Amino acid sequence: MKLEDLGWDDFFQKQFEAAGPGLIAARVTAEYAGCYEVSFAGGSALASISGRLRHTSASEGEMPVVGDWVLLSNKPAAQRLPIQSVLTRRSKLSRKASDGKKAEQTIAANADTIFVVQGLDKNYNPRRLERFLTAVRESGAAPAVILNKTDICDCVAERAADTALLAPGVPVIALDSVSRRGYELLTPFLAKGRTLAFIGSSGVGKSTIINNLTGNKKQKTAAVREKDSKGAHTTTTRRLIRLDGGALLIDTPGMKGFEAWNAPAGVKDGFKDIEELSLNCRFTNCGHETEPGCAVHKAMDSGALDRARCSNFLKIKKEAACRKAKTDQAGQIKRKTGFKRKSVE
Repeated sequence: MKLEDLGWDDFFQKQFEAAGPGLIAARVTAEYAGCYEVSFAGGSALASISGRLRHTSASEGEMPVVGDWVLLSNKPAAQRLPIQSVLTRRSKLSRKASDGKKAEQTIAANADTIFVVQGLDKNYNPRRLERFLTAVRESGAAPAVILNKTDICDCVAERAADTALLAPGVPVIALDSVSRRGYELLTPFLAKGRTLAFIGSSGVGKSTIINNLTGNKKQKTAAVREKDSKGAHTTTTRRLIRLDGGALLIDTPGMKGFEAWNAPAGVKDGFKDIEELSLNCRFTNCGHETEPGCAVHKAMDSGALDRARCSNFLKIKKEAACRKAKTDQAGQIKRKTGFKRKSVE
């Protein structure tokens, strides 16, 4: 297998050439407890993070994830090849870790398109969809929406129209994963060397979609609970899967909650209607809460703007602003620490 078959291009080649001799370029194809599976020209192997990389990385968000391109030490006899560095990512989807540590959790790297999957059952949730799309826009990848399970929904056209209004300019694809109706609409995204990622809450059918695309059952699936359409977390390991046509798919575990790690641009692009309305507010720094002359509140009062959408916008915007402030503060501390070390040396 050639590196190009794994998505390698000039963007990564230039970084590799600048890194120096004695290293192997590889792509992370799976994550396990304490190690990774990587593929490179001519084969694959297990790899682990080197002490150097762990020491120089500023946060967990800089650690390798599925989809990353990494540089390995050329040690054929090693049981696990040491990962010396992670090449600059073309895109990075991150969220705030759900374990209470308030750390960045990178979900997938170097995806060209990220599909946000929602089930057309009790799973469909416009506010959740807005959250996912905000993070995808910030990641640098192109967003797309899959509305799955059309076979159990009698208002598919209405749901698709609502989604298109919520996400203008974003492709919206409705799928029946039982009969596979609508799968032909995915063909333009499945070009050789292109990387796609699928995200969504548990039970939306991501693994079933991937099984249908691969033609076999590489991913486990399970039924959802009838009362709320919540599913079991059947995908517990992130994995990069290569299709026969050459496209690469990243599956991710279902996520109960999703708070974008740092998404000011994603908020602006995802809520352009509200951002445009705010230009007519009396105060340039209007918070759209109790300020007089607020054009956003006027639009809500008239019914031109959905209150739930605006509430979600304000919540996501506050989260993004708070995250950015903390990130900037951490960066300042890091720079000061580095300066002190240099001064001592």
